[in-house]
Amino acid sequence: MVVTAEGEVDAANALLLSKHVEGELESASRLIVDLRALDFFAVQGFSILHRINVMSSRHAVNWVVLAGSEVNRVLGVCDPDGGLPVADSMESAIATVTRPPRSHLRLVTSR
Repeated sequence: MVVTAEGEVDAANALLLSKHVEGELESASRLIVDLRALDFFAVQGFSILHRINVMSSRHAVNWVVLAGSEVNRVLGVCDPDGGLPVADSMESAIATVTRPPRSHLRLVTSR
């Protein structure tokens, strides 16, 4: 399933995007959130992406955000370690959602 947003995501409408995507999670096993056409993406949008990440994990949905320049700008500040699944092309997004689900477990070695 692909959910596409155009225009702006800000404090006034970020929750609407979240609710729409969450409604789709119940019937999807794979989800691409295409945000490449956004003209503006506020920090509230990052909170929504984080919420979608949690809800996708809860529903066992393999998902990815297809980011454009506005989304990448915010992710560079809010998610510098790349905790969210992000793709830069539809081909890489499809490859990401068709792989086995990501594990949130990170193994760390200590020396």
